[in-house]
Amino acid sequence: MMQKKPDGSIQVGGMLGEGVRVEGTMEFNQTFRVDGEFKGKILRSDRLVVGEKGKVSGEVEVNSLVVYGTVEGKVKVKGALEIQPKGKIKGDVSLTTAALAVMEGGVIEGTIAMSKGGAAEPQVQEKQAPK
Repeated sequence: MMQKKPDGSIQVGGMLGEGVRVEGTMEFNQTFRVDGEFKGKILRSDRLVVGEKGKVSGEVEVNSLVVYGTVEGKVKVKGALEIQPKGKIKGDVSLTTAALAVMEGGVIEGTIAMSKGGAAEPQVQEKQAPK
């Protein structure tokens, strides 16, 4: 899980630096930041932050996602999705919750599907009139 430092900044559990290119499959259980290029699958992971110069392409399945750079491919987010002013997603986005924020200048090119995430249907109870 993401950790906050005493000064309020977010502690990153791992990072792919600018100028680094990686292909493959990745899983992580803390916040992971991509400032380089990643191609492949990010599966069953916690929080992904794609920096302004970062590019992720392939399949992404995370609890939360913050995009300052570019994400291309199939994206599945269980929690919050934030697209910052220069952020861009190209592809199909599937959200389990309705926690979507697109800042002015942020872009989604593709489809967005929001599901209920297993939430129960609201129950309607009928009240009987007093006799």
